[in-house]
Amino acid sequence: MKSIILILTFICVIISGNGVICFYKDSGTGYGINTESSLQDTLRYIYVGAETCAGKCHNNDELGHQYDSWKGSRHSKSYESLSTEKAVLYYQEAGLTGDPRESMVCLECHVTAAGFDTASLGPTYKKEDGITCESCHKGEFIPKTFLPAEADCLKCHNNSVHEVTAFDFNERCRKISHPRPQKKQ
Repeated sequence: MKSIILILTFICVIISGNGVICFYKDSGTGYGINTESSLQDTLRYIYVGAETCAGKCHNNDELGHQYDSWKGSRHSKSYESLSTEKAVLYYQEAGLTGDPRESMVCLECHVTAAGFDTASLGPTYKKEDGITCESCHKGEFIPKTFLPAEADCLKCHNNSVHEVTAFDFNERCRKISHPRPQKKQ
């Protein structure tokens, strides 16, 4: 039993309506408790960028070429699109001034992890990557990979700042799908 306790570094319990408490093993000083105020420093996901995802797993024959699919998508060009005349026009029509590439109004939908503090950004993260794997499959405090739900996509695909193409979740999922290859038997 004691060895099991030593192996565990985090045991988190979500207390309904009362926030989160995280029990952790502190190096050398024993066990402690983190409350929600310090939880983010304990469990924060670090955004590393698309090239790191590709280099680790997602651009090979065994697990698939998801990186290549992303690289050919509009998501990978989303930051770049902010420097177009069309983006400047949308920006001005929204009553904004300045550079769309520096505005949080634009960046929150055109860049993964826009506005997050630097503690969430790894050394390989680049805002120039636009909307990366991590935007759809990770979360600031969600280190486990997940498939996005329609509500996740509608945070940006919603005509909030400028008109976007009609969004059909199922159709868009089929269009951007990048599954792992089926294992050969």
